[in-house]
Amino acid sequence: MKEFCNICGRELLEDILVVDTSQDMKPIKFKDVHGDKSDLICIECATESVENPPFLCSRCGQPVEFGEHFYVLRLGTIKPGGPKVDFKEKSTDDKCICITCFEEFMNPEKEEERV
Repeated sequence: MKEFCNICGRELLEDILVVDTSQDMKPIKFKDVHGDKSDLICIECATESVENPPFLCSRCGQPVEFGEHFYVLRLGTIKPGGPKVDFKEKSTDDKCICITCFEEFMNPEKEEERV
């Protein structure tokens, strides 16, 4: 059965270096992997994830994957002419949240129904 990198989709051949994200993140040849192979990524994606760590949701702490959408909650000020939000300047107060948290945040009734 063919196995593929969980990030880029590259086929993992026997001589490819891979990393098991559920283990210690040490590179190992794919042919030497025993047991569950569902958490494998190729060495190129592992290197990329170390150099550019995944973006984490400010609310739940889960990583937001490449290509996945997210929301930015930004502090604004009400002025006499209407709301004032500076979209050009990044702030440490900005909160970035995943779509799931945004939906829970915007629909608190659904959250209460599950409890």
